[in-house]
Amino acid sequence: MDYSFLIDLLRLKQEITPLEKDILDTWNELQKNPFDMDSANKQILSNKISHPDIALMVNALPTTIAKPQNQVTEVDNRYILQCQLTFLAGKEMEEQGYGK
Repeated sequence: MDYSFLIDLLRLKQEITPLEKDILDTWNELQKNPFDMDSANKQILSNKISHPDIALMVNALPTTIAKPQNQVTEVDNRYILQCQLTFLAGKEMEEQGYGK
């Protein structure tokens, strides 16, 4: 899914909510080139702490595979960030009344 419209709207806001900040931070993490594994891990952990409901949804996906930290690849972290972004954006849409 293309989130650029949502991202552009959030960037225009004068004040953003913690959820909106997490959306922007997750988006920005995915855009980094080269990809920064340490920074990505911090964002993933931050999202898990701030949104345990989303962490549970990501973990419940059949395509999510638990691995020891030393075996996690860039592809794995990108996958988790993308899933988190999808669920964070859905949560934002729901809070704004678009999911009803």
